[in-house]
Amino acid sequence: MNRLNSFPLLLLLFSFSSCIEFEREKLTYIHDEEKDELRVTLTYEGIFGNLDKGQNSQNGPYDITTKDTLNQKQIEQLESVLEKKRAFFFSNWIFEYNQNTLKEILKNEEEELATASKVFGKPEKELIKALLDEIDVENVGFYVDAKGRLCGAQTLRLSNASKVIILANKVLGRQLKARLPEMKTFSSETSALINENVSEDFPFIRLSGNQLHLSMIMNRTDQVKFSENSLTQLPNGIRIEFSDEILSLKCGGKEDESGVVTMKCFNGYQANALNYIEGKHSKLVFSPKKISTKLIKFLKASKKRT
Repeated sequence: MNRLNSFPLLLLLFSFSSCIEFEREKLTYIHDEEKDELRVTLTYEGIFGNLDKGQNSQNGPYDITTKDTLNQKQIEQLESVLEKKRAFFFSNWIFEYNQNTLKEILKNEEEELATASKVFGKPEKELIKALLDEIDVENVGFYVDAKGRLCGAQTLRLSNASKVIILANKVLGRQLKARLPEMKTFSSETSALINENVSEDFPFIRLSGNQLHLSMIMNRTDQVKFSENSLTQLPNGIRIEFSDEILSLKCGGKEDESGVVTMKCFNGYQANALNYIEGKHSKLVFSPKKISTKLIKFLKASKKRT
């Protein structure tokens, strides 16, 4: 899979197919302006292996999933989460932060981008290195909820958040301008607005207090079309705001104690992942109360890291 198509989005998210799913995710964040860091907790409710067949779900035709047992491919994916720095953002495990993927892009994609006439240079390298250096993902553990479902929790810490956002905005501007000739769905008026307004410091991403603000340049007509075609299934907690030349996605409020985003992801819960974790990793299963305490402590951290 060519991951370069994900670059204009944020360089944080990469597309994958997965056979491990979760029914619901909750993301809570606090922007600590004094420490210049963003602390995020992620809880995945109802983790299970789907019963689908095919190359995205099986290692082969005899790699079978049942309602009680995972297949080998699902086991490999679940184990990789326990071993590596990976975090997932809604809609199954389609969008994720994966350190190995970032390292792979940094190592291999410069040549591919150059041959594909794409933009990849010092700003893109600096952003990838910052995402590797400044993001820390930790697995907190699993728990079984009141419905008897397997759930899991992680923490994610973005240090030097203001620096990373500046780098991300610069890359977004470069990538947007480079791909503008390919963006046939937008009007000539929107293309002109982008050419006129996008600079190295255009604030595509802003973080003010606990309000996260993503701005997209387009005229009113394109804003309506884009929102109707691409923004119909946003997570709860994200709101759309229209203005003459900017379509905004906002989460949280500047004075809010935290930002919270939730989303219903997939149906079809089975106990197969629960059976696997309880059988192979029982030491990673804690009480819901203990998991909750750890997440609250992380969000409300009062001491600087050394």
